[in-house]
Amino acid sequence: MVWNFILYLLYGLAFFTLGVAILSRDTRLSELGIARILWLLAVFGIVHGFHEWLELLEQLNPDVISPAFFLLRLLLVSSSFLFLLYFGIFLNLISLYGDHALKTTPDITKVIIGAAALALILLAIFFDFGSGTDINIRRMVGFPGGLLSGIGLIIYSRTVRTFSRKVAANFIFAGGFMICYAVFTGIIPSDYVIPAFNTKIIMLRGGSAFLIMFFTIKALSVFSLEQRKLIDEQLQRFAQSEKLTSMGILAAGIAHEINNPLTNASLNLEMLKDLVSGEEKVDKKLESIDRNILRASTIAKELLHFSREKETSFEPVNLNEVIRSSNNLIKNQRLSSIIHLQLNQVPDIMGIPHKLEEVFINLLMNSIDACEEGDFIEIETSHHLNQVTAEITDTGHGIQADHIKQVFDPFFTNKGIGKGTGLGLSVCYNIVKQHHGDISLVSSQHGGAVVTITLPVAGNHE
Repeated sequence: MVWNFILYLLYGLAFFTLGVAILSRDTRLSELGIARILWLLAVFGIVHGFHEWLELLEQLNPDVISPAFFLLRLLLVSSSFLFLLYFGIFLNLISLYGDHALKTTPDITKVIIGAAALALILLAIFFDFGSGTDINIRRMVGFPGGLLSGIGLIIYSRTVRTFSRKVAANFIFAGGFMICYAVFTGIIPSDYVIPAFNTKIIMLRGGSAFLIMFFTIKALSVFSLEQRKLIDEQLQRFAQSEKLTSMGILAAGIAHEINNPLTNASLNLEMLKDLVSGEEKVDKKLESIDRNILRASTIAKELLHFSREKETSFEPVNLNEVIRSSNNLIKNQRLSSIIHLQLNQVPDIMGIPHKLEEVFINLLMNSIDACEEGDFIEIETSHHLNQVTAEITDTGHGIQADHIKQVFDPFFTNKGIGKGTGLGLSVCYNIVKQHHGDISLVSSQHGGAVVTITLPVAGNHE
């Protein structure tokens, strides 16, 4: 009797602790899909914990057993398994189709899933209330719910592996013991005794419950890791923004100071050409001076553009049209034929068309400079929830890993001397931020680079 008391007490406490631990986590800012459905597992844990404590009361005082008491226990166990079943279904949906799968799933599909699960549990309750057991609830709802939840946790471990392999392992262990619990609870009857150990199956159920609770709570640390990663990214963006602002003020002053002597030098050069032109050696020297003055003037213009104040005349813009226009503007460039467009239907964004064109022209020209004959450049657009994404992938020489964090810094360039000012990507960064978007660059699996631009859909422009 004492062992039964301890066992059922700890069995219920394990699930109750699981539920409380989940509900105490602040997941409101999380972008992980599992954060939206964890409350289902929490409700399962709390309700199932109370159910086990009712069984404990039944063990301690058999006189409490009555049709009303049995019905209460039946409703508790069935409702707990219903939440577990919902959790398992939705977790597998997220694991297979991505963290945002629930938001893109039609409401009618969710209604059908909910109605089917509810019909199944009502049928099981009907059979069990007549027989005086809960075997049908366990087999028809508890087993598939635990099995789907376990499989879902194991598959979802691939998603959290980017945060930590240790956290991913905790998800796998939690999923494995959830499958064990599904078998011990849903298939094997409660009065079954394991012959080799002369032990009731309830011992294995309690052990599985404790291990589920233990590894699930450890797996919840993924939200702390995610928040830490988000904070680091925001600090980096803030530092980048502050640095660009300071550089913009400095750049404006430098550009104005450079422009005046350049204008003077250019005018005097034209006068000099009229006086001394005619000799081949002299003409070559004059052309060289002219080219260098032009290059210095170009750098000054880019500095002014880099420091220019933000414009606010936003209008609805179709990103596909901007990309087509940008591509047409560089048709005469070397290797422009290797650019391939894969433009999917996307909603309008709010933007300044010529500024967005400048972004894509800069990015495409960078990709072309990095490519040779036989390489390819692909631009793909997509729409997900309230964001439009453009991804530019090339198979060029790429960027060294230790340079990736510097690519948006003013004056940083990995091109040869005289081939780049190092302001192009900084200008792109400023324009994208002006449009309340994000831009990132990573190494491509094809050996080149991937630039991803994400912009808010019109109506979600902050």
